[in-house]
Amino acid sequence: MKENDIVTLINLKKDYLLKNLYLDVKGVILKILPYDKLQIIFFNDNIIGDYAVVVVDKIDVKKLNLELPSNFISELKKSDKLAEKNINNKQSLEKLTFKECEMVELLVENEKYAKHGIHKGDTGYIAINYMVSNSILVDFSGINKNGEYYGDCISVNVKDLKKIK
Repeated sequence: MKENDIVTLINLKKDYLLKNLYLDVKGVILKILPYDKLQIIFFNDNIIGDYAVVVVDKIDVKKLNLELPSNFISELKKSDKLAEKNINNKQSLEKLTFKECEMVELLVENEKYAKHGIHKGDTGYIAINYMVSNSILVDFSGINKNGEYYGDCISVNVKDLKKIK
C-alpha cells in the first residue's frame, strides 16, 4: 500500500468504534507511518461531506482496486483541512441524528418549508439514511379525510426537527 491508495476498513477495533468508524468505510491513505501504521482520511457514507483523519494499523484495511483521479489527489494535497496545523481537528465521523422511517416533528416556522406547505408542528417520516449539509429528507405527505393528497417530501435541517417516540 502507498499514499493515495483507496482502502476499506476490514477490522473494527474499539479505538475505531470510538471514532464512529464502521466496517467497509472507505478512505484514502494520506501517509505511511512507522510501525505498520497508516494515516487515512475516511469518508462517511451516511453524511455527505463528513470525514475523519485516523491512524490505523495496516492490517486493518484492504486496498481496493480503484484509483483516484490526479485532480482529486491535487485537491487533497492543497486542502486547508489537511494542512499540518488542522489535520488533527477532525478525528471522528459524525453520527446520523435520525434514522430512516423515524417519525419527526418540525420545530420551526420557516419560509423555505412553508412554500411546500410544511409548518411548525407538522409531523413526517425520515425518508432516507443519509444527510447532506446537515439536512435530511423528510416525507411530510399524506392523505386527508377527504382523500386528497397533501404535503411534500423535502430536505430539512436536522436542528429544525425533533424525534417523536
